[in-house]
Amino acid sequence: MHELSIMQALVDAVEAIVREHGARRVVRLVVEVGEMSNVIPMYLRNAFLAFREVKPFLAQAELEIRFVPLQLRCESCGFEFQPQGYRYRCVECGATQVRVVQGEELLLRDVELEVESDDPSWPVELPSHGAPRFCE
Repeated sequence: MHELSIMQALVDAVEAIVREHGARRVVRLVVEVGEMSNVIPMYLRNAFLAFREVKPFLAQAELEIRFVPLQLRCESCGFEFQPQGYRYRCVECGATQVRVVQGEELLLRDVELEVESDDPSWPVELPSHGAPRFCE
């Protein structure tokens, strides 16, 4: 079950974000899991639940897993399509030279934090550092 080590990497990244922003806790995580990422969402969720038990900043956090379907682009005609089963032939021109556009990724897309602030102008827009990418 490599999902446990993947979740460890995600939790480490989230912990760094929590520290950077002085957050009290994580409210919600959004992870995108590609169809061809070799990650089983149920196992990833179980690993997350295990980390919730030992990481206080995750104790009440919610995990949202978004499925990303496989999308291919034909190298001959440029048509983008979702393959039917394991048939990776362009449905437009029949060519077999295709490139993966999406569906192999595992992304930490969003982290929602609870941050304490005495500033009346809170909340403020936090700078975006880009989502860490895992297993591309």
